[in-house]
Amino acid sequence: MSERSSVGFEDAGWDFAPWEQEPQFSAGELSILLDPLLSPAEAAERVGCAKRDVMRLRRTA
Repeated sequence: MSERSSVGFEDAGWDFAPWEQEPQFSAGELSILLDPLLSPAEAAERVGCAKRDVMRLRRTA
């Protein structure tokens, strides 16, 4: 079998898979994500990220 298992990565110009990259947020987005008045789900929905990212940020902040 000569077919590669990572077909598409090189064709798309990726050096690594997008899901392996840490998310990056602007200062405005961080203020929303770290707002204790918002639930993690609400903050994630407003910014457009995963709830697990909000929870991880709040634990490390």
